[in-house]
Amino acid sequence: LGYAMENQTMNLFGLDSANEFTVAHELMHEWFGNHVTLGSWQDIWLNEGFAYYLPLMWAESLGVLDADALALSQWRALNTRGSVGPATVPQDDLFGESVYVRGGLTLHALRRTVGDEPFKAILREYYRRHAGSNATTADFIAVANDVSGQDLTAFFDAWLYQEALPPLPGA
Repeated sequence: LGYAMENQTMNLFGLDSANEFTVAHELMHEWFGNHVTLGSWQDIWLNEGFAYYLPLMWAESLGVLDADALALSQWRALNTRGSVGPATVPQDDLFGESVYVRGGLTLHALRRTVGDEPFKAILREYYRRHAGSNATTADFIAVANDVSGQDLTAFFDAWLYQEALPPLPGA
């Protein structure tokens, strides 16, 4: 097996894919991807962006990496190569860089926009409201707006639906 894959009841890991970040990514899908699953394929960034970004938060909490520095590096690379909004990817790119990396950067930008504690509260409430069911991008945006007390519509429009990569907050 030359890859890792989350599954509803058991994650699979090839011998060459059992590093800590891959394991953390696949395990994160138990919450975001399996227990809260996408409403449609256009919402795939909710699975992959979360599973991409949350292990980085875990590594940051251990002092293993600087999420801001990594996000800036990833933002620069995406800005050079180009991307599309993760909620607008064409069918043949559902598992591409725009979904994983830009989806993860969207979460990082949200965290930097609302602050650490409100961001964590958004994640908890999103999970609470949609655990055991499907969720859409609109559902996530509604939770973020409710919990943060802000109208984040323009923020999400720029990060999720527009082709141009918005500026990274705090960079």
